[in-house]
Amino acid sequence: MKNMNIKEIPNFRNMYILLQILFFGGILLFMLIMGWDIWLSFKSQELFMAEKGIAHWSFSVTLSDTTSRSVLIPFKLFQPIDPDRFNAKSAFLVTEFTHIILTFLTYIYCIMQIRNIIGSIMKGNSPFIQENVDRLKRLGVAVILYSLLAKLILNVLCWLLVNHIFSIDLSGISITGIIIGMLIFVISEVFKYGGYLQEEHDTTI
Repeated sequence: MKNMNIKEIPNFRNMYILLQILFFGGILLFMLIMGWDIWLSFKSQELFMAEKGIAHWSFSVTLSDTTSRSVLIPFKLFQPIDPDRFNAKSAFLVTEFTHIILTFLTYIYCIMQIRNIIGSIMKGNSPFIQENVDRLKRLGVAVILYSLLAKLILNVLCWLLVNHIFSIDLSGISITGIIIGMLIFVISEVFKYGGYLQEEHDTTI
């Protein structure tokens, strides 16, 4: 297939530029937040607090007389026990680092797969090549794994590192995310069939 100039496909060019911004912007934001949280980890333990709400915990760290940084964690992920039975600083850092790492790594990986698909098309390749099928499958796997494991991993880490109470709540699994991941797999099969039709067409010319 004849290679196409980027200027001939402005819509794909604009999408690719946007995905580049989202990709590198996500990496930059991830590094900034991680640096910020690492800095917070050196704060005194007395600055960290745990407050029990109606259905959530609020783990926070005081930054000044008027500002603080907090994270909300549902009781199903962290048992509603007496705050004196665990370390508030450990609770804050474990929940914050786990959420940031899992969310951003999944986001960056998914954006990279989509960007590479658009980049492949911009090089003049058919959208239905096997490499794009594989990229869609990897995208689907990433979405499903995050939906299945993100809350469970946080649950386990809280058990091991913070409150030492074993509790696994399967309701933390995102059914919506799993459905989206499965739909991406269906789309990958459509792309695979499209590649087969393209190959059949090319061989009969």
